[in-house]
Amino acid sequence: MKKIIVFLGLLISVQLVAQKNIVKFFPAAATTTGGTPSAQGSANVQELVKAYITPITKDFGSLVNNGWYNTAATHKKFGFDLTVTVNSLSPKSNDKTFNVPNLTGVQFDGTTTSGAGIDKAPTAYGAEKQFPNFHYTAGPNNGKAFQGPDGGINKDLSAVAIVVPTIQAGIGLFANTDLRIRYTPKVTIGDNELENWGVGIHHDIKQHIPGLKELPFSLSVFVAYSQLKATADLSGVYSGSAVQEGLGETKAYTAQVMISKKLAIVTFYGAVGYNGSKTEYAINGTYVVNKTDSGTALIPVTLVNPFNLTTKLSSVRATGGIRINLGPVIMNGDYSFVNSKGMFTAGLGFTVR
Repeated sequence: MKKIIVFLGLLISVQLVAQKNIVKFFPAAATTTGGTPSAQGSANVQELVKAYITPITKDFGSLVNNGWYNTAATHKKFGFDLTVTVNSLSPKSNDKTFNVPNLTGVQFDGTTTSGAGIDKAPTAYGAEKQFPNFHYTAGPNNGKAFQGPDGGINKDLSAVAIVVPTIQAGIGLFANTDLRIRYTPKVTIGDNELENWGVGIHHDIKQHIPGLKELPFSLSVFVAYSQLKATADLSGVYSGSAVQEGLGETKAYTAQVMISKKLAIVTFYGAVGYNGSKTEYAINGTYVVNKTDSGTALIPVTLVNPFNLTTKLSSVRATGGIRINLGPVIMNGDYSFVNSKGMFTAGLGFTVR
């Protein structure tokens, strides 16, 4: 299964690419006259876009909380580390396609792939150049056909995932407690803007448990909050309002108990805990839908703020990993199981005790 590699600070770029694609579902609203889509026409767009993008929204909540640590040991006072973390996941096969819901005035005709039709449509994780086909069965555009978007965001990610890595740092404060911070300032990638920040507290709890203080391992708790925001410019396809944009925001939090053991230059670490998140998407603006993606003219309808979605996620998570200590230079890799999916993390940085 093909993996998607994403710098933590660019997770939201997946959403930006997907939002560019979902404008191709807007013709599903053109099932009525009078310029204003019926409630059913607007529902067509909402249901198609929701099915296309939902697998991504679920993964945001898991990945945003990943890669915060590589040991259960805390720093001495004013000790610090600085790292860059890369996360990867493998979408499940059932995240790559969706069953097209019943639509009003629009019929799904299958997905074209190498000259053959299949009975499901691709999500944003789906295959490139596999386009779902539709035609109108009622209304002023009866008989005309249009195509929805393919998947293929993997190819788009490869171009942006190496641009802006997230800066992540930890510093020892007092009472064996570290403050951890991750931050990506607002940056522009093409017509898109994104920013990312997070804060966490890492505290040694072994010191509070009688009989454990002198044992040769580290035991700690970690809690963190992260937030990613992005804006995608969706203008240039349909006329309408001056501002046509997609907005995305993920808020995530995690609480974990960590344990680690250092042996020479190798540190083994693991953690169990809780993962929670809320991802919100909205497409704002006015869009005069007067053509299909191929340019076929339609009797137009006007969509106003055509899409919004809130996805909440909560699950138990577990992590196991290895860190290599080469003097001040550290390298780590770990595997986490969250929301029934496996995620790999790799990190590189330096640390001063």
